[in-house]
Amino acid sequence: MHRSLALSALLLLGCATSPYDRAWLARELSSQTGHAPRAEADAASTAPRLPPRVSLGDGLTEEEAAAIALWNNPTFQSDLAKLGFARGDLADAGLLPNPTLSLLFPLGPRQLEAWLAWPIDALWQRPRRVEAARLDVERVARGLVQSGLDVARDARVAHAEVVLAVARARLRAETASATRAIAELTAVRLRTGDVGDPEAAATRVEAGAAMEQAARAGADAAVARARLRQLLGLMDLPDDLAMVTPADETSEPQGATALVATALAARPDVRAAELALEAAGARAGWERSRVFAVALRADGFAPSASANVTEYAGRIGPQLTLPIFNQNQGGVGRAEAEAERAAWRIVAVRQQVITEVTAARAQLAQARAALGPWRADVLPAAEEVVRGATQAFAQGEVSYLVVLDATRRLLDARLREAELLADVRRAAAQLDRSTGGRRATR
Repeated sequence: MHRSLALSALLLLGCATSPYDRAWLARELSSQTGHAPRAEADAASTAPRLPPRVSLGDGLTEEEAAAIALWNNPTFQSDLAKLGFARGDLADAGLLPNPTLSLLFPLGPRQLEAWLAWPIDALWQRPRRVEAARLDVERVARGLVQSGLDVARDARVAHAEVVLAVARARLRAETASATRAIAELTAVRLRTGDVGDPEAAATRVEAGAAMEQAARAGADAAVARARLRQLLGLMDLPDDLAMVTPADETSEPQGATALVATALAARPDVRAAELALEAAGARAGWERSRVFAVALRADGFAPSASANVTEYAGRIGPQLTLPIFNQNQGGVGRAEAEAERAAWRIVAVRQQVITEVTAARAQLAQARAALGPWRADVLPAAEEVVRGATQAFAQGEVSYLVVLDATRRLLDARLREAELLADVRRAAAQLDRSTGGRRATR
């Protein structure tokens, strides 16, 4: 009975687990981004596919882009394997070393001898070793949550880049058409003597530049779509897939102080840095406990008539390694240096979080401050100029060149609106990521 209880206790000592697995990671990312990566059962398949409740039939939204990226992005999926490595290290840390059995067969008058040695120092070293490994598992898991936030942010930014690139290509093409029409009308007026060669040449140059910008904008749109495909892990994403944008724009963000406090409390990389320091402390204690190596040794002797030994005999006792020369100075020194580095890493991460939140909020505030007046004042004024020029042309008061020139300026204003809107979306995605989730602007 006592032997079975002792054996059961030793088996329990060998078990070390952690709640930070793929299921925990999925729940954490789902709570912070609204989307989760593949389940562990689906991770074995590398075939790209759409996550549940995502359909491309009505176009691609930025939220769907984030969900697809977390589900398919190959770099992120490969990083998730780090959690398996850490959990494997934890399992190793919880295991006790196997005993060593030596057997000496008799030669001549000597009897059969055997001895069994078991390093019992692992019993008091195990708690610190397991604690360090368990903290490492949590650190890796929270670091992967931060990686997931980065992937979601990158997907949203890539979606905004495609929206901007498509709008730029369309507006550049319309601008090129308008400038080409201006050049053609100017050429007609040149033949009738209404304008001179310098003015006609200037319009041809402007038309050529507009056509070149239109061609470049089309190529930029193709590049932006290619980058989005790679980020989402869907290389067969159609070229004509519509990019759907939200009906309402980002609301006013919270104050900088509140956002910084939220980020320091919610950012997974801040907690991961703190866990690294805790793990380094546990590892330092483990390294100090390794100064003394103790094993339990049991010897046995078989009976031998030639040696006048007729009964089994045995001995048992400790085997101690004396720390005279080697006191594990290297292991202790490395552990202490790791703890010092981890302490400074916490300071660096906290400062980085404060900088990222402050910069992202400032960029979002500036982009919103520029977009609002542009939509309220500049665009209506440009549209009014086009309406006035069109009415004046219909009444025969101005030439069609005035209408084309006003149209070109309106297209430039709309292009600037698209650029400001992209700035808002990029800054919003960065601010949400900087605060540890979608809680800063939504």
